[in-house]
Amino acid sequence: MSTRELDVHTGEPRTRTAVASEWVVWHFGELSGVIGPGVLAATVSGWFGLASGLVAAGWAVKETRFRREQQQIRDQRTLPAAEQDTEGETAEDAGTGREGQQDKGVSA
Repeated sequence: MSTRELDVHTGEPRTRTAVASEWVVWHFGELSGVIGPGVLAATVSGWFGLASGLVAAGWAVKETRFRREQQQIRDQRTLPAAEQDTEGETAEDAGTGREGQQDKGVSA
């Protein structure tokens, strides 16, 4: 289970309500930028809908860029595939040292 799915204080799995409320808190500015002009568009003038749409579009662009950046970071963290030795060394020869002694390797 990933750490995002666990409550930091109790170590218990987080509920959907806890996840949703945390999302709302972190995105309060963006939500108010969309909902505020949206309410004004419904009650005062339809032109406020334009402001709401612009904020929503800006939010979508920001989230898209953020996701792409995070994916690039994750892609850079992945280990490259192991390369095969091109010198023709066999598995039996791979463990020998310079003096012909068997290499014990690293334990970890």
